[in-house]
Amino acid sequence: MDLEKVLRERAIIFDSALNGNLTPRETKTFYEALRWIPLSGGKRLRPIITMLSCEVVGGVPENTIPLGISLEYMHNSTLVHDDIIDRDEWRRGLQTTHNKFGLSLAILAGDALIGETYRMLSYMAPPEMESVTYKEIIRSIADAAKRFYEGEAMDIEFAHRFDVTLPEYMVMIEKKTAQLYWVAGKGGALIGKGTKKQVVNMAEYGKLFGLMFQIKDDLLNILTDQAELGKQMVGSDILNGKRTLMVVHALSSVTGKTKKKMMDIIGNEKTTQNDIMDVIDIFREAGSIDFAQNKLKEFRRKAKLCLDVVEGSESKKILMALADYSITRNY
Repeated sequence: MDLEKVLRERAIIFDSALNGNLTPRETKTFYEALRWIPLSGGKRLRPIITMLSCEVVGGVPENTIPLGISLEYMHNSTLVHDDIIDRDEWRRGLQTTHNKFGLSLAILAGDALIGETYRMLSYMAPPEMESVTYKEIIRSIADAAKRFYEGEAMDIEFAHRFDVTLPEYMVMIEKKTAQLYWVAGKGGALIGKGTKKQVVNMAEYGKLFGLMFQIKDDLLNILTDQAELGKQMVGSDILNGKRTLMVVHALSSVTGKTKKKMMDIIGNEKTTQNDIMDVIDIFREAGSIDFAQNKLKEFRRKAKLCLDVVEGSESKKILMALADYSITRNY
C-alpha cells in the first residue's frame, strides 16, 4: 500500500471543504488571518481518522465530513493560540499567524475558528443524525476542548519546573495532543453506527495515535533538519524550554554536573546550537531517545490491538498502516 498516496487523496476531500467554508469576506485582513493556518497545508489526519473509523465499522464515510472539518477547525485554532504562547515564528514553513498579522488579529482568528467548529457541527444536527448520537459527539468535542486547555496550562507550568515526572508528561500530552484524535476515532465510529465496543476501541485507537504523534514530533525536533518540518533550528524545543519526553526522561536519569548542564541550557535564550547538540548527546547517553522510541512501539502495538473488534477491510489496512506511520514518518 502507498500510504502517502492514500493520505493525499483523502486530504484533498477535506482541503476542498475547508476552502469552501472559509470564504473571504469583510474585513479582508481578518479573513486572511483566519484562513492563513487552516489553508497552509497540514496532513488532515484528524478528519481522515474520523472517516476511516466510520468506514471500518461499516458506515458511510461521506457522513463524517462535517465532523472532520470541525475537528480541523478546532485543531487549527489551538495551533494559532499555541504559537502565540510559545512565541513561535514559523509554522508549516510559513510565518505564524501572529507573526504575519499581529497579535490582536491572531487571537481573533483563533477564537473565530472555534466558532467555525460548532457551525460545522450544526450540519449534523437532527434530523440529519440521531439526537443521542449528536449529543454525544457535541459533548465529546466540548470535553476534548476543555482537556486541551488543561493540557496547555500544564505545558506552560512545566516550563518552569525541572522535576516533571514521566506520568505527568503523559497526562499532559494525552490532554493537549491526543484529545482531538480521541474524538476522531469515537465520533467516526458513532456516525458509522458501530457497536459500543467498537466505539470504545476506535476512541482508544485515536488517543494512542495522538500520543504517538506527539512523541514522534518530540523526536523529529532533535533528529531532523527543521527545514524539512517548516520550523526553526534543530532542537528548538530545548531552546524554548519545552518539556518533551526525552527532556523529562533525561532529567530523571542523570545527576550532578550533567543534570546542572541540562538545566542551564534548557529554556535559556542565550543557548547556542552547540549547547543544544550537547543536550541531545546527553539524551543519547541517558537512553532517553531509545526510551521514546520504545514507547512508540508499545503504543503502536496497543493501537493495532484496538482494531481486533472490526472485520478485515481496506480501511482497517489503512488504520494499521497509520499506526506504523506514527513511528516511521520523517515530517
